[in-house]
Amino acid sequence: MLCRCAWLVLSIVLAGLPVPLSATEDAAARTRELGELRTRIHHLQNRLEVRRKQKTREEKALRDIDREINVSRKALGHTEKRLNAVIKQLAELQRQRQEETRQLGAQRDQLAYEARSAYVMGRQKQVKLLLNQEQPDAVGRVLTYFGYFTRARAEKIDAMNASIKRLQVLQGDIEKKSRVLSELKGTQRARITQLAEQKQLRKKAVAELRQQLAKQGGALKQLQVDERRLQELVHSLQELLADIPADTAHNKPFKALKGALNWPARGQLSVRFGTPRGDSGLAWQGVLITAPEGGKVHAVAQGRVAFSDWMRGFGLLLIIDHGDGYMSLYGHNQALYKEVGEWVDSGETVATLGASGGQTRSGLYFEVRHKGRPVNPRKWCRGKPSGAAS
Repeated sequence: MLCRCAWLVLSIVLAGLPVPLSATEDAAARTRELGELRTRIHHLQNRLEVRRKQKTREEKALRDIDREINVSRKALGHTEKRLNAVIKQLAELQRQRQEETRQLGAQRDQLAYEARSAYVMGRQKQVKLLLNQEQPDAVGRVLTYFGYFTRARAEKIDAMNASIKRLQVLQGDIEKKSRVLSELKGTQRARITQLAEQKQLRKKAVAELRQQLAKQGGALKQLQVDERRLQELVHSLQELLADIPADTAHNKPFKALKGALNWPARGQLSVRFGTPRGDSGLAWQGVLITAPEGGKVHAVAQGRVAFSDWMRGFGLLLIIDHGDGYMSLYGHNQALYKEVGEWVDSGETVATLGASGGQTRSGLYFEVRHKGRPVNPRKWCRGKPSGAAS
């Protein structure tokens, strides 16, 4: 394409040159001007190459940020689960300590009552003994029994005090763990915010470079490269995953689900299959569902994950192989929840909506392919994405 552009510029410039006075002067002038033109073309090619390399660097940085956001969000989710478990554990410990404290109070009250009763009974027995109305051995036995009961209750109170102290120590350890997890959660959230800011800067830089490349004729070539790369990937995946069964005991073959699939996400259908893709002359091979960042992305049918990574032009991309040459593609995600080789069920959450890959607005790029060729998703999914499950 650069060659065509160069010769086009050459033709235009040569057509506008003034008529020279002589053949010799004409040849010399044309030679000089041709040299100048070649120099200008060379400089133009160099600038274009510099911008392409810069765009590649920015896209690589954007890809790395998308991947790090993906990892950070997974880590944040894990931390939140651990923190919730610790909070539940603390609540249970507090309940146990309150119960132990209540029982301890009741035992102390009973001990005080028994001590008062023993004291009163002991005084009465002493009086009766002095009046020769009670035998000394009977008095001794009664006082001995009270002593047994008192010591037993005192031992129980000591054990309950020890249990309360143990619970206090354990609660202190868990509260410390809770503080550490809370700090980790705050750090992870701050990191995600920082990455989001960096992502915006990268997206802006990529957008500016795309405009420059589009003006110089590079956009079409880049789109074709992206399409060819995806096509090669799809064919490779079909060969690698040719062992997926066409049917299972509880699932229909994918081809039998035509017109009955649920949309993978809730949102607005902003780009339709087959519509022109800007000024490139190419057509959209899928649909774009515009929706807020962070929403759930669901598998449209049962299958096995064939690809789960960042890809230029598609951002964080997930591909599910459904057997018999059918695949569904989910692009521009914020986070991917499934790894290559994992089986997924119909309706299972596999990713979250995003704007990875340098998109200017969040949403989901969705394709359905059969033997590598894209087919219209609207003929496979029922209703509209606005009515999809959230």
